[in-house]
Amino acid sequence: MIPNDAQSLPKVAKKVWLIYDMIALVVVLAIGIASNLFLDFKWHNPLTIWINVLLGFVLLIIIGHAVLIPYRYRFHKYILHQDAVSIYKGFFLRQSETIPLNRIQNVDTIQGPILKIYHLQNVSIVTAAHAFKIEAINEDVAQYLRNQLITAARQAREVDTDD
Repeated sequence: MIPNDAQSLPKVAKKVWLIYDMIALVVVLAIGIASNLFLDFKWHNPLTIWINVLLGFVLLIIIGHAVLIPYRYRFHKYILHQDAVSIYKGFFLRQSETIPLNRIQNVDTIQGPILKIYHLQNVSIVTAAHAFKIEAINEDVAQYLRNQLITAARQAREVDTDD
């Protein structure tokens, strides 16, 4: 269950996800055209059939992913607690990740060219065992969250070591 006070991503995140899906779609189509040109469009060739079936399946997955963006957006949230940060996401299989602040080793912000156009960043939270990501949040919110996580992680470590 996602708490009511969990932070949603900005609405422009849906547009960014759609752009990512369209880029993937163009790449898969280009691979399909190139492979068919390489194989001289010999439709009776089993390799051509396999490649086209595989690429068709990948195209269906990409199109399905793009169609489900509003649903994905609805369930992609995060919240910063006093002692942990929680990330909620998932389409059909909902996932809830809670990272204790005293386990955080590194917090980074990542911004590719598409995110930069829309003034968004990803926040990457690294522990000893796993890496977690909060996708496509506003630049100022990302920097604020990064600073809050670093400060809270330091304080949590100091409390743990003060025996």
